[in-house]
Amino acid sequence: MLKKCYDRIILEYPKWMLLLFLGVVSFLAYEATKLEIDASAESLILEDDQDLKLSRLINVRYGSPEFLVIAYSPEEDLLSDKTLGDLKGLSDALKRLEGVESVVSVLDVPLLESPPPAG
Repeated sequence: MLKKCYDRIILEYPKWMLLLFLGVVSFLAYEATKLEIDASAESLILEDDQDLKLSRLINVRYGSPEFLVIAYSPEEDLLSDKTLGDLKGLSDALKRLEGVESVVSVLDVPLLESPPPAG
């Protein structure tokens, strides 16, 4: 039955079906411009969450730190001496900037440290 319906409608009128499909897609694309998604952390947390209240109290009392994330795309392998040297230089330059309290980079990750000599 489904095959008969497919054969009768879609295969007999392919241009009309394509036009209908494009019309539906166009309508949905237009309506998608009106779609608003609230992906903030506030929308994901319950209103009576005690942890949220404690977090807000701590932020009011002590302030919340500001941070900046910098993405780095090396020209060579990530673990090459040149790339690691560039990252070290970038970290050192950022540490010297006024207002910068700390810098955490790939170089600070314990998994990338060389193992201690066997002994």
